[in-house]
This record gives sequence, structure tokens and C-alpha cells, in this order.
Amino acid sequence: MKRLRLLTFFLIALLFLQACDFYDSTYVVESDFPLPVREVPHGEQVAVHSLAELREAIRAAVSAGASYRIIIFDSGYSGSPTEDLSSAIWHVRTEDALCAYCVENISYDLNQIVSHAEARLTITYSPLAVPVSEIVTIPYATALDDRLADAIAAGRERLAILISRSTLTAETFEARVEEVYYHNPALSPCAPVCSVTLFSGTGTQKLYELTMETGLNHEEFLMKKAALDSVHLTVEGETETDRALAAAEFLIPRCHPDGEGSVYASLVEGSANPEGIALGYVALCRELDLDCLAIEGQKDWQDHFWNIVRIDGHYYHVDLFSGLENGFLKCDEDFWGSYRWNINDYPKCDTRLVSDDQRASEAIDEQTTDSDPHAADRPPAESENPASVTSEVQARVNPDSGWAPAVQTDVDAILPDP
Repeated sequence: MKRLRLLTFFLIALLFLQACDFYDSTYVVESDFPLPVREVPHGEQVAVHSLAELREAIRAAVSAGASYRIIIFDSGYSGSPTEDLSSAIWHVRTEDALCAYCVENISYDLNQIVSHAEARLTITYSPLAVPVSEIVTIPYATALDDRLADAIAAGRERLAILISRSTLTAETFEARVEEVYYHNPALSPCAPVCSVTLFSGTGTQKLYELTMETGLNHEEFLMKKAALDSVHLTVEGETETDRALAAAEFLIPRCHPDGEGSVYASLVEGSANPEGIALGYVALCRELDLDCLAIEGQKDWQDHFWNIVRIDGHYYHVDLFSGLENGFLKCDEDFWGSYRWNINDYPKCDTRLVSDDQRASEAIDEQTTDSDPHAADRPPAESENPASVTSEVQARVNPDSGWAPAVQTDVDAILPDP
């Protein structure tokens, strides 16, 4: 009987051990869980597989203005998380223009969690930098002028622009700001004085920090800008010459050698020096759909400003301080001797303006050279020279001609007399 109990106990123990083995082999399985590659919805953590992805993850965190980020090195990471993390932070801070500009420090804690490593980054930004959310980012410098024009028109005193591919130096960038303003002086009551600090990245990536000063506080800027925007010129005349003359007639009474050199002084205050008048003429010509440039040069060996305007496809000098007869729609030859300018920076003005009567007279003279004795009796042939001015306009340029004026303006209803 005792032997039977021992045999029964042995069989029960054997069955129990076999059951345990079956349970272990059937239900206990160990394997690595693959971590997600993409950022989680909250954007606080991201998984990386290589050093390149690690660098990009740090860059992306800075571009988003994040102060905290978790980086997970998954089990298949190709490299050493400890060495690569230090290398990636150094690379980003020294070779990425955005990070070099605004990042003050990047610290981290690196921990091993089961089958993967996890780094917790803390990013500190410089309090002196423009906030990341306000930095303008563009791919090429070709889109720069519109951004600068918007900043000047808004009276921005500080601006940071990140360009992915740019060859502009700090000096050429400052010149670009001046060029944008002088092309459209109505953007601001006063010309902004610009200073640029350059931060370079890998290749052609560059970040430019601008400070622009107009000498006005923000409230003064907005008030004067509103007054400037309210100035409009209405012209009774369809030709480009009519429009150019109307703008000149509006500004000539406002010429004053001791006036200020701003577009606000010429269009609103009614008294401006040559620079202010030249800027005012550019602003009015733009409103009247005329191409016009402000020219910086010399007259009689003294610093001077005047304009070059495009009329019917030809360029002419306009110096309103010399008056209509001596300074309106002149060619280069008319200005040689008294005026000096860099001819490589501005269009050539190689066409002389003639009146309709001059054209008719020249046509008759040409016809009289023919053998036909009745040539002088024929109507004058059409001249191929497009650089002509109507008799009415010529009368306003030269009042002694006896012609009657035809162009009128109504700006006096908008602004008081200077």
C-alpha cells in the first residue's frame, strides 16, 4: 500500500512538472518592440536611427522654438548615442545659422531604458535674439525685397531674416535695404538707417539681424505714415509726359535748400532739400505709373540729388531745383559739365526732347531737299523719333513760348500751400 501511494505521488509530480514546461513554452515570449520613427503628436519626443537624423531633430526643435525635447535612440541606432549626441549638439550650434544666432545653451541627460537610450534636451535661447517665432525664413534672396518693404512700411526697428541660400554680405545687405527704400520712398516718412549683423551656417545658409532707425518712436511713425499715405496727385492728361510734368509742378514750389531731406518734408510739410524733393518725385511718379529713380551725385562740385524718369521708353534727367526750363526732361549731354554721377549705376539719357513744332519744322526741312518743287507744300512726315513733347506741355516748360497750358492738378485741395 505504501508503494502504491509513492507511485501515485510520483505520477502527480511528473504531470505537474510537464504542465509547467508547457506553460512556459507557450505563453512566455520575449522580443524587442520597434519604436515609432515619426514625432508624436505633441512634438515633445522623436525617435532617431542615425547621426544625420539626430542633427535634424535638434535643428527642428530649435526651428520650432522648443525649450524641451526627448530624443529616443531606437534599438537599431547606428552609432554611439553618447558620442553622437555631443557631436550633434556641437555641429548644430556652430554650423547652423539659426542655432548660432539664437541658442545660448543645449544641455541633456542620457539614460539607458531596457533596449534603447533616451536623451532629454533642454534648450536655452539668448534673451538678446529676436524670438524664433518672429524670424523671417525664405529659401532664396530673390524673395527678400518684398519682406524688406513690408518691414520698412511697418516701422520695424529690429528684424531677423534667415535665407537658406544667400551670397549677400552684411554690407551688401545694408545696401539692399537702402535700394528697396529709395525705389519706393512712400514706404516710410524717413529713410531708415540700417545696420546688419551676419550669422553664417553650413554652405550658403545665412541669418541677417537688422536694426533700422528712423529717428521716430512707433507712435510718431504711424502718425506720419498715415499723413504720407493720404497724399495723392490727380492729373488731367493721359500721356506720360503730362503725368511727369504734373508731379514736377506740384513739387517745385516745395523746393527749399534748407529743408529736410525726407519724402515727408516734400509731400506733407511742403519744404524739402534736393534729396527730399527727389524722393518725393519718385513717390509721385510711382503713384502715376511712371518709372523713376533718385540720383545721388554732384552739381557744381556740391553733393546733389535729382531724378531720372522713363518717358515713352526713353530716360531723361529731372532736376526740379533747376526749374522746369533748365531741369525737366534733359539728356546726358544737357547735364555734362555741371553735373557728375556714376554713369554705370544709372540708365543712359541719350535722347533729346523736342516739341511738336520742332518735329514739323525738321520734317519740312528734310522734304525741301527733295527735287520736288512742291515738297514744302506737303504736310510734314511722321518722325520716327518718339522723344517728343506736345506744344501744350512745352508751354509750361517754357512760359515765353506763348502756348497755353493744358495739364491741371487738384492736389491743392488735399494739402495746404507750402
